[in-house]
Amino acid sequence: MTTKQLLSGVGVTALALSCGGTLQAGEITAFTPFPGINSIAGVIISPLAAPNNDDVAGTSPNDLFVTQKDYIAIGAVDIVFDVKPTGGVTEYSIREGVSNSTGVDWSGYTIQLGFGTGADFVLSTPGDGLDFDSPDYNSPLDFTVFFSTAINTTEDEIVASGGVFPNGMFSIPYFLFSIDVPDGISKFTLRQFPTAVPEPMSASMLAMLGVGALTRRARRRTQAV
Repeated sequence: MTTKQLLSGVGVTALALSCGGTLQAGEITAFTPFPGINSIAGVIISPLAAPNNDDVAGTSPNDLFVTQKDYIAIGAVDIVFDVKPTGGVTEYSIREGVSNSTGVDWSGYTIQLGFGTGADFVLSTPGDGLDFDSPDYNSPLDFTVFFSTAINTTEDEIVASGGVFPNGMFSIPYFLFSIDVPDGISKFTLRQFPTAVPEPMSASMLAMLGVGALTRRARRRTQAV
């Protein structure tokens, strides 16, 4: 039986679609957003199609879709997922629509797996079964709409860079990655944050640095005489 859950909070409205019924291994059942600096338009958790499919090659039929995550400032966003652990590891394919309303371009995007939120967030421990399709990494990983040249993936972290995500843009096609959800946990956190393109140094700052360099050289010459 499919249920709909409407979650609301400060600056966020979220719609969750989850599936009940028979318990399955590492099944994601619900979510709680802790956005802070963004709004989440919706999270759709599809009915579990293939439990215990850890390290399946290709796109997992277990689908989780974050329809839109709109950042209004640079900072971390945490989403906590509830899990029904019943004796296995289930792989989920995650699709995300990400919108940049921060007022600045982005040079990178980081996604992490862990536990807790805010200042209490800690990365998942290597080898605990919660990972980004480790160790084979044989499922699609796609950030090419903006970050096409450098995607570094470890067990608990994805760092996409090598491009620019302009201010005012939305990620279509969607960001795509996979998560292995193990037995033995009741919750986990998906943390994400963009990296702003460094601001160019202003002409006045360059001039100040130049004056400072000239002053230091003059002092060295005076001391040498």
